[in-house]
Amino acid sequence: FFWQVNDDYIKSLNMLSKKLRFAQVDPLLNASKALKDIKQELERLRKKALSKVSAYVIGIFSSMRKPGTNIQILQQNLLQKYRHLVLFLKEHGIEKYNDVCAAYVDKMNKVLSEDFRVYLEALESLKLDIGVSTDVIGYDANVVDLIPRGREQLRNHRFMFSLGERSNILKEIDQPGLVPCISEANSLKYPYEVIFRSLQKLLMDTASSEYIFIKAFFRDESMFYRVFEGPVAVIDENMKLTLANSHDAICLMLMICITKKHQLVMSNRRLPCLDTYLDKALIYLWPRFKTVFDMYIQSLYQCDAKMLWVDGTHPHHIVRCYMEFTASLIQLNAECGDGQEAGEEAKELRRYFEEKLESNLVSFVDELLMEYFGDLIKFVKNHISEDLISYTECPNIADVEPVVKNFAVKWRTALELMHNEVVTCCSNFVSGGSSLNRNLVSITSISYEIRKYSRTL
Repeated sequence: FFWQVNDDYIKSLNMLSKKLRFAQVDPLLNASKALKDIKQELERLRKKALSKVSAYVIGIFSSMRKPGTNIQILQQNLLQKYRHLVLFLKEHGIEKYNDVCAAYVDKMNKVLSEDFRVYLEALESLKLDIGVSTDVIGYDANVVDLIPRGREQLRNHRFMFSLGERSNILKEIDQPGLVPCISEANSLKYPYEVIFRSLQKLLMDTASSEYIFIKAFFRDESMFYRVFEGPVAVIDENMKLTLANSHDAICLMLMICITKKHQLVMSNRRLPCLDTYLDKALIYLWPRFKTVFDMYIQSLYQCDAKMLWVDGTHPHHIVRCYMEFTASLIQLNAECGDGQEAGEEAKELRRYFEEKLESNLVSFVDELLMEYFGDLIKFVKNHISEDLISYTECPNIADVEPVVKNFAVKWRTALELMHNEVVTCCSNFVSGGSSLNRNLVSITSISYEIRKYSRTL
């Protein structure tokens, strides 16, 4: 009978619906003899229509399970045309309507659950593993394997502590998701936050389309949540398993930022259908991030300083890990934070490190100057007061001449050596540049005093 449900049938059904509605609401008509004569016929037509319409609609739902079916196109091009059939069921046969709703929920729940399960399995093959339980900042002989392997291993795990280009994912928040077959063909691998964004992008688009369809077709928003119980359960199970094995704090923070931005996307769409899911995702992510963050801190406490000692001028690789990780969190907080200012303790800590950096730079500059211009500095300190204005001793040509000649011969070479040492010791170009500027200022000042001193001889 599927072929008989056409436009003419729908017109006849609408006419029957009007007659049934009229017979139900008009009390005078209910008592009339004319209605009694046709009441049995109306009831027969109602039951027949209910049976036929419900079977037809459920038949369409069954076709959704066929492989390769584009559900969104089927909903828009076919089902929307028959929404009056569902309204007829809802108005004149609530039991049949409930059967149709149950059939739709059952079919779509299974179809979408399977689709997301297949997509997740395909995405898993694209995952680039970054960070395991042994890859933490510090070192403990029983649990940690990263630090003893030094800088070479650090380069291999650069993504774990450094944000770098991983932050680009936040600029692509609403871009189309990954197509696994294309990525596999090109042998591409991605950090998990890229996979997470693609999964949530598919979920958002699918949920938005489904929510709008259910609201228009069934006029019952609660059906959406029953339809998506299965897909959300599949995603939840995968997320719990992934988070339990994730030790990449940068990835976890990026996932938090992605979820917050997806909340904004759904808010802009004015669709509340994923509010609960996105809130729950954050509830999963924040505790795991704190756990991994605490592991990083604990690993620093467990460090064996003697085993980790490296005699060299480069910053220690643990320090680099810590600074890159801290800088990454600061950047992500600036992009996705809640806008709240840091507390007094954090401000005090910031001031402490700034003062510590300043004092260390001063000491570093003094040591460099003493290493390359020690004779000159000692001479100036011995013969000129601290305010660099008055002389503490009477000038002596025999004392000045070798100092000036030595300075004239080696100052250019000494500056080059100082520059190389600053670049080697200061991985941060801002701090390195500040050190070079301080050196040049000090040398210029000393040179000026020597020239002034020479003129008095």
